[in-house]
Amino acid sequence: MGEGNAMLGIHGVGRQRADYYLSDRSRQSPGSANRWVGAGAAGLGLGGRPRPEEFHRLLEGRHPRTGRPMGSGRVAMAGFDLTFSAPKSASVLFALGGVDPARRVVAAHEDAVAGALSYLEQHGVSATRRSGPERTVIPTTGMVAARFTHAVNRNGDPHLHSHVVMANLVHGLDGRWSASDRRGIEAHRQAASAVYEAHLRAGLTSALGVRWVGVPGRTPEIEGVPPELLGEFSSRAADIRRHVYEVGARSARGRQVAWAATRPAKDPPVPYRELADGWIRRAHALGMLPGRGLEQVPGRVTAGRAVFDEHHFAGLVSLTPHGGVRRRDVVAAFGAAAPGGIAASSLARIVSRWAPTAAVGVAEPLHQRRSVVPANHLLHALGPRPIDPSDHEVWVGAAAAIDAYRGRWGVDRSAEPLGAARTSPDLASLPTARLADHIRAMRHLDAARSRLGLREPAPVGYDLGR
Repeated sequence: MGEGNAMLGIHGVGRQRADYYLSDRSRQSPGSANRWVGAGAAGLGLGGRPRPEEFHRLLEGRHPRTGRPMGSGRVAMAGFDLTFSAPKSASVLFALGGVDPARRVVAAHEDAVAGALSYLEQHGVSATRRSGPERTVIPTTGMVAARFTHAVNRNGDPHLHSHVVMANLVHGLDGRWSASDRRGIEAHRQAASAVYEAHLRAGLTSALGVRWVGVPGRTPEIEGVPPELLGEFSSRAADIRRHVYEVGARSARGRQVAWAATRPAKDPPVPYRELADGWIRRAHALGMLPGRGLEQVPGRVTAGRAVFDEHHFAGLVSLTPHGGVRRRDVVAAFGAAAPGGIAASSLARIVSRWAPTAAVGVAEPLHQRRSVVPANHLLHALGPRPIDPSDHEVWVGAAAAIDAYRGRWGVDRSAEPLGAARTSPDLASLPTARLADHIRAMRHLDAARSRLGLREPAPVGYDLGR
């Protein structure tokens, strides 16, 4: 897969492609190992490292261990390559940060891949059944797949990425094997990518204490990795940009053609030690001695209450082409709006509060945007939504109490959470019943603010046409 801003690429795989994945261009790289992955694979008794003959059988539509046919054998495509690519700064840290940091980077990357695959299995991997002209989308038991983690691209640059080769065979909850509904995987690509990125950021922040810096329209990178190194080790991306400029391509299809046109032939695998020595020499040529330019990357992260970037979240959900939001849109927006990252399991818990699971694949229902974007009075009262699931529950409970109070007393236009400020002279004119209710609601709000670490209402707000 070509490098760029996309963290997850999806490509069809033919039956003759097994050897491509089995030949690792970065043998003996620290911490990496090929594995069977997916709930479907576990259901077939597959685990550990896939043997070449097992992987060949999988792409031939046969059981990897027994060789018996799986499904009808009428699938047009053997499988799908789900390629997860780490941000370039993580690949640079892997290449030049030392053996222990390299192992931690690989571990965080593969853990993030696992989180994204779990999301896809629960929400994206589906099958279809026909009944006359009708086509119904149904859940499956998961994917049968093998993960191959590589550390280098065809130009010899450090490029940490994993190919998850998923068989185009899924076991529906109705007990039948069939081809996967590719539409579901494609529909959830952006959400799965966001889960991977957010989990990786959280993992590397926890393991190495790194901080992240975002650039509008680009994937966040590790703060402190010199831009000279990012450029030096992004030669594939530079080749693609150069070709796009030379031919005047302006579309996604043109970029894909440029990726193929500039793709060098695959050389025999190179031992990791030889690759690592070459990366150090290239860093030397830039005046970057071992450690120089990377010694400030790992560091203590400032303690504090982690929250979502509400403006970023609102901006993302406002750009959906269909005018509403599906659950996968909420997942993608929350993942991107977590600056320091968030674990996949925590992200799933939080999203379930705003967009409960109702269907899989392309069958997810459409909701109004306003159902997932907090009103200004809630952000004014409680600040941005917390990333920690327990704190998020406190936030949601307090928000529900505020809205219930406003509903009981017809408060619909005031920016004040309860319609009147704590010290407002209007409080004295409230009817006795409402004043008592107001005091109870204010105590609830104060207790929630205290648990969330807030002393004063946070000045966060925006208007999406409310």
